[in-house]
Amino acid sequence: MTTSSATWRRPAAALNLAGAGAFLAGMALTPWESEDTAAAYHDALAASPDQAQIAALTLHFAYVLMAAGAFALIGVLGRGGGWWLRIGTLLVVLGATTMPGLLITDAYDLALAQSGALDRETSAAVSDAVGEMPLATVIGATAGLGFILGPLLLWVAAWRQRVVPGLVPALAALSWVVGLATMTLPLMLAGCALLIAATGLACASLWWERPTTQATGKPAEAEPVGATA
Repeated sequence: MTTSSATWRRPAAALNLAGAGAFLAGMALTPWESEDTAAAYHDALAASPDQAQIAALTLHFAYVLMAAGAFALIGVLGRGGGWWLRIGTLLVVLGATTMPGLLITDAYDLALAQSGALDRETSAAVSDAVGEMPLATVIGATAGLGFILGPLLLWVAAWRQRVVPGLVPALAALSWVVGLATMTLPLMLAGCALLIAATGLACASLWWERPTTQATGKPAEAEPVGATA
């Protein structure tokens, strides 16, 4: 591992852990609907409009932190991550450039939910129609793949390079399986807690453990000032 890669270890640790924590906070703040329908979602938003906006802002910055953490992890891995790193980087770019912007739809749904000109049946029908558009499907799918699968592949690459223990990608994968299983608040929060556990474990490795060179397994040394290639 080069000196330049080593400099990204602590930023990667701090950003990924902060992002996971903010993600948990955003989910906990979100007004949760009583059932998985647009009408129930609008009812929940209309009942707590200020809370809905705070939750969306919290999730926005959580996504920003998690994207920055993923890019910092790419800096840690350097060029040695193989195809895990290459594919993960491509997906992270899709997620980082798309996922935060999707939260503007929360403002759109909140405006529909609070509109006095529309009854609940109509506002829900408009929201459903937007979600059924091919444009929304493509953007949502690529954002989700980039946000979920991209970082998972990076953690696998980090494990293969012995940067983090194998439990990190395993816990990260389990967090999404649990959280997305039924899309209910308790399981979503449980999934967020598992993600914090994964990033916390990774943080311990990235923050405190000295990087080693792949060739010798010994702690990496900083290059002398003025050294040439």
